[in-house]
Amino acid sequence: MRKIILPYLITQFLLIFVTPAIKAGPSIWSLEQSPTSEVFNGISAANNFFAIAVGENGAIVHFKNNDNGTMVNSGTDKEIYDVYVHSEQLAIASGEDVVLLWNGDDWQTILTSDTSTIYSGVWITPEQEYAYYQSVGSPFSVLCPYEIGAINQGFCRANFSPMLTMCGERDDLKVFMANGDILHFDNQLGAYDGINDELHDQTNPLSLTGIYIPEDSCLPGPIKPLEIYAINNANDFYYFDGDQWNDMGVNIPNGQTLTWLNGSSRNNIVATGFKPNQNNGNDGVIWTFDGTAWAEDSNLPKGTPGLTDIAVNIGYTDNIFLSGFEASTRNLSDDTKVNILAAAEKGKYLSTADLFPSSVTELRVSKRLLTQAPIRLGDRIVFQIVIQNISTINAVDFRFLDGYLNNIQIVNDNCGMTEFNRQAGWHYRDVRIPLLGAGDAYSCTMEFDVIGPVGEKIRNYAAIAELDEKNYRNNRSSITGPEIMPPE
Repeated sequence: MRKIILPYLITQFLLIFVTPAIKAGPSIWSLEQSPTSEVFNGISAANNFFAIAVGENGAIVHFKNNDNGTMVNSGTDKEIYDVYVHSEQLAIASGEDVVLLWNGDDWQTILTSDTSTIYSGVWITPEQEYAYYQSVGSPFSVLCPYEIGAINQGFCRANFSPMLTMCGERDDLKVFMANGDILHFDNQLGAYDGINDELHDQTNPLSLTGIYIPEDSCLPGPIKPLEIYAINNANDFYYFDGDQWNDMGVNIPNGQTLTWLNGSSRNNIVATGFKPNQNNGNDGVIWTFDGTAWAEDSNLPKGTPGLTDIAVNIGYTDNIFLSGFEASTRNLSDDTKVNILAAAEKGKYLSTADLFPSSVTELRVSKRLLTQAPIRLGDRIVFQIVIQNISTINAVDFRFLDGYLNNIQIVNDNCGMTEFNRQAGWHYRDVRIPLLGAGDAYSCTMEFDVIGPVGEKIRNYAAIAELDEKNYRNNRSSITGPEIMPPE
């Protein structure tokens, strides 16, 4: 999760493990101390076994395997506002006059200045090729690409609204702005495939301060995410339904300030914040969303400091650890562990570990082109899609989607889909699947005529969405190529 540090957010915060919103009964918390007493501003986690918190006076704490953390030299005494952790070997952090990159061994300075510039809002592509950082200013905030390992770097891009977070991959980046706009860029922040870079133009700016995008909602191509959750600086909760932003109508008590939100699924979202106490300090605030309603958690320990940033990860209950704390799983059950970490003042952190009930599925999608290359203009080609339920419980009422570039034309669809969107040369089809039993597989084919132009690559993907999952990373399968050849 990425956040913009605005003046009213640079106060007091905390680090936590939160109980999932779907858990029955009250949360059980333990308030503990990290190795620093500095204020934490940001937190991010690569997985359940590695997280990084950043804060005042250059403080950086690495957490491994749910320990109490270790102070790591940042090379700066400037305040650090934001961090994004891709893996144990790659992370980016930003703060006052500084941007840092973690390479698995140490933090390296990739940008420094002496102009009191605030850098906040960082992200890394899944392929580990590009990192992004932003200077926050008025009237412009400037977003910059950093090609990892390259000597010459690309150009930065000025925007009227700050970037809050991003999603996507390589040359297919969705960028979410504080005013509610959604932009679409390639990895050098140019217009995606030469197409208009604006997916959503928010006519009435929302002043958003936090955004959570369910992992299966960010689809390839120039299409808006299927759904998004957000908060703004007036303590409003917003929901993006795939077309527009809607106020969720949640009443937040006066005096509370919400700071960020994140989740493990659309049915398990946590928002953090703070409220003033009678000791001229702040107490922590947590709200949870169970897919139906937001509710404030009243079970935080006495003395919990104000909260600001939060990271959420699903992990398996039975693990063996390899080098670098990469997790390998064995003897998997349907129970999964959710770690939710947030950041606070005085370097303290709350912790709780909880198990989902046995109600989280695991589906895998694979797509392949059955027609052998070369593919020529005028050919008829066939794609096969397979969805496997590799868990021991049924998958119920989920959405099955397919997207393809308009250099191919649908002829026959045995998957039962219908087109629901057509955008900038892409076609999007979907169908709802009411049930896929435990251990079952679903297979179907789609036939297309190749209509060109010659030289373009065929692009097609299949995905599932709107389903609570253990692992969203195998819920989509994409094909890029081969190039379309001239007819014989």
